[in-house]
Amino acid sequence: MSALLDEALAAHGGLESWRDVTAITARGTFSGLLRSRFPGNRMANGTVRVQPAHQHAVIDGFPQAGHRAVFDRGDVRIETLGGRLIESRHNARAAFNGLSSVRRNLRWDALDATYFAGYAWWNYLATPILLTSEGVTVTEGHAWPEAGEQWRRLEVRFPPSLHTHSPRQTFYVDAAGLIRRHDYTAQPVSRWAHAAHYSSDHQRIDRLVFAARRRVHVRGPRGRSLRHPTLVALDIDDIEVETDHNERAPSHQETGSQQSV
Repeated sequence: MSALLDEALAAHGGLESWRDVTAITARGTFSGLLRSRFPGNRMANGTVRVQPAHQHAVIDGFPQAGHRAVFDRGDVRIETLGGRLIESRHNARAAFNGLSSVRRNLRWDALDATYFAGYAWWNYLATPILLTSEGVTVTEGHAWPEAGEQWRRLEVRFPPSLHTHSPRQTFYVDAAGLIRRHDYTAQPVSRWAHAAHYSSDHQRIDRLVFAARRRVHVRGPRGRSLRHPTLVALDIDDIEVETDHNERAPSHQETGSQQSV
């Protein structure tokens, strides 16, 4: 691993602490321009549970109350909260290519949305340990001036076996070691969907650090972000962490123990 990735891992709670995690549950709100593509209740308020060591996410209450959406290593399904299968799709990424992609340029069905939101939530909540996954390569890039600071950059290449926005992505790390920006092309949205994803309001939950506020903007020429429109806005109100020791870290609402870092 690079020295900068080591620093980022330490700032977000440490590699060993992340390796202990079996699941993360987040509750919050989702808004922004991209939400117009989502069907049903459009995932406005949701609860998602991801397993960092696996490509797996479950989103309760989508596409409607009493249902849940499941992303599982690239396959997706909608089922009732009791586990009865409603519909499913194998290799959901393939549906975004070829002739079938025409309709998806305008609107998604529930399985399309499950795929995109499932892998995206898994990526976001599993970072930075995601960057230590097998087949991921990380190099350090040149510093980048932003917000009156010099943010250091991690240039990352992801293998085809890992579901993510695009093969090449860039993570920006501030002086404290926190990931503040994340650049990628959201290929399921469009091959032109160049995004700058900003993270702020970092909170310590037990030993780990998460960004509670996320805003995704269009990335324009020379890497500059355009503040309008907001493509995605995620506000996380509550996080719970499960570990190998079968302990559930206290959530925000239960203890009020979240700590800004």
